[in-house]
Amino acid sequence: MKQLAELAGLDTSTVSRALRGDSSRVAKSTIERVRRLALETGYTPDHAAASLRGGSSRLLGVLVNTLDDIVMGILLTAIVQEAHRLGYQPMVMVTNDDSEERADAIRRLQGRRIDGIILCDSLLGKEVPAALLGSETPYLFAMRGCDEHVSVRADDVQGGALVAEHFLRNGHTNIALVPGPAHVRTATDRAVGFQSTVERHPTASLTMPGSGGYDAEDGYRATKALFSMKQRPTAIFCTNDHAAIGASRALIDMGYQVGHDVAVAGYNDLPWAKHLHTPLTTVRTDISSMGTSAASLLIDWIQGGSVDSLVMVPELVIRESSKGPAPSR
Repeated sequence: MKQLAELAGLDTSTVSRALRGDSSRVAKSTIERVRRLALETGYTPDHAAASLRGGSSRLLGVLVNTLDDIVMGILLTAIVQEAHRLGYQPMVMVTNDDSEERADAIRRLQGRRIDGIILCDSLLGKEVPAALLGSETPYLFAMRGCDEHVSVRADDVQGGALVAEHFLRNGHTNIALVPGPAHVRTATDRAVGFQSTVERHPTASLTMPGSGGYDAEDGYRATKALFSMKQRPTAIFCTNDHAAIGASRALIDMGYQVGHDVAVAGYNDLPWAKHLHTPLTTVRTDISSMGTSAASLLIDWIQGGSVDSLVMVPELVIRESSKGPAPSR
């Protein structure tokens, strides 16, 4: 670092701040110049030595339930990019929504002296893992929120309500809900918002299958079950886009036209939602901004700042899968 400081014509403390991306005390142009010089000269920071010197590892733990879900991928990419921008290295652990794997992951992260943890895998009723209770490690929740602790999430109750209001405005009264996993707050919040809105309507009725889920197969199976019942719905809300695509496939296989015979809506506005044969109505939240904000808030907290929870406002994106009025039956 001393050699790098000499090349840049700066003192070592300024170079250190520039490499960390400390824009509050170092000009952006200086940060860019120092980082360019570091790249050109092959400078590699010794994080272990820095940890011993300053008492900070500049490591963040990030717990995710899976890596093969596009929503989690978008969230995680934003967390990693923002952490890197602010001079921190994320360590990502996959927990598969399993409490024991989660506890083991936290113990391993704490063994690496991480500075803080972002929990993207919280389970209803078990949001805070036992390994973090009483710990001094700062932690916050991303996407799957927690009312008692700092979190960055969407207002999923409102998101579910937006879909219900849309169906009701279009004249649907036989309405179905395909719920998501019972242990996931995003799914239950979306279902609560949707169900409570439908139930307040004087003439609408709500039907739910015996089970649901977040996968396309779950949406397919649930929709088949719904159409085996006596009262068949004219509108179906699935609590994520994957389940909605499965529901749409089931309707097509049964001879129904999505958006004409039966309205379908999902949640998350995944990149492919608008490119389907019948573009999908869905609820959009800025998942990338959610990840960026989570990393920024946690690092601000680690560095001594005071932080508050952030709740993002959802937006209903209406497309051909639900645009038309309810069919007369």
